[in-house]
Formats: sequence, structure tokens, C-alpha cells
Amino acid sequence: MHEPYLPRIRHALLAATPAGARIALDVGCGDGAKTQWLREQCAADALLIGIDRDVTALRSASALAAIAGAAEALPLRDGCVDLIWCVAALQLFADRQQALRELWRVLRPGGMLLIATAGEYWVRMHCHPPALLAALPSVLPLAPADGLADTWTLLLAGAGFATPQVQAYLLDGAEPAQAALIDSADLAAYAGLPLTASSITEPDPRLVLFVVSGRK
Repeated sequence: MHEPYLPRIRHALLAATPAGARIALDVGCGDGAKTQWLREQCAADALLIGIDRDVTALRSASALAAIAGAAEALPLRDGCVDLIWCVAALQLFADRQQALRELWRVLRPGGMLLIATAGEYWVRMHCHPPALLAALPSVLPLAPADGLADTWTLLLAGAGFATPQVQAYLLDGAEPAQAALIDSADLAAYAGLPLTASSITEPDPRLVLFVVSGRK
């Protein structure tokens, strides 16, 4: 997840990240470039920890506590972290379920895990009336239509995370990036407007960003 998608990815991640964490962890942080975005949502005196198994990449990480380690065996005690980011890394772990169990273990009760991942998916574009789109905020706390959220919801729920939520964004320049993947009935209900007809295209391969969150 690199240019030209970084502005959209940054916006989506920060919009889903609660503010005020005092101890935050970025698992699979690499050189820490995206970890610096996380700092914007943390408390001023927060401890920001980056963990990656690539020691060479960690040498480039600055302004964070960098630790060499694997997601499947995090070198942290139970319940010590307020907030965890895992950006473009979950699919790289040798044992994804074990990694999720470790992320759950080190979170404090009530803490949040936030995962971001992108790939090409067959999706249907939902074309909404301009009046409905004009009534919507730039970020919506709504799941995508057509079952796009199901796999991620089940994955986090199976690892013990409560109230998993999934948001999806088109990354290929189409607008609106999020609303185009959400059902019109859900959008109308959220905006408090009457349901109006909208067209839906045939499935087409598109690059999609998923932002998935769950609490302990």
C-alpha cells in the first residue's frame, strides 16, 4: 500500500482510530513511515512501539520504540497496550490465527485492534443519487454491501474480538470511494433520508482497501 494511494489510506486509518491512546503498538511496522500517522491520534506523552521481524527495516524507524519480533509471539506482557495497528501485514504472517490471538492477548480490556489490507476484489458499484451523497460525511461507520465484510468479521470474532467493524474504500480513483460499496438503504437510514432508487453495476475487479477493527 504505497503511492498513489497513501492519502486515502491515511485518511481511512485515522478516521477509524480512537484518540488518546497512551501505549500504542504497530505490528509489522517496517521502517515506521506509516507508524508516524498513528502518533497523530495518540496522547502527547504516549509510548509508541513498532514491532517487525525485519531488523534492517527497523534500523530506519525513528521516534518510536522499535522491537525485533514476530507477531505470532509478541515480546510484550498481557493487557499492556491500548491500541494496535496492523497495516498491510496480516497476510504476511506465517500463522494468521496465532498472530490474532497474540494481538488480543497484549491488548488491555476495551483496547482496539485496527487492521488495514488491500487487494483486488470483484465488487458491484452502487450508484447513489447526488442528494443522498451530499448528505453524507466523508467517512461512514457502515459496512460494505454484498458480503464484502463477512470474512473479516468472522476472522476477528473467531479470535475473540468484540463488535468487529469493517469499512471498505475503492482505491482506483473512483468516487465516492466508500459510499460506492455501500447499499443505498443503509446510506439513507444513516442520513435520515427516505430511500431513493439507485443503480448497481455488474461485478467488476477493483482495488479495495479494508479497514477492520475490533475491541477486546
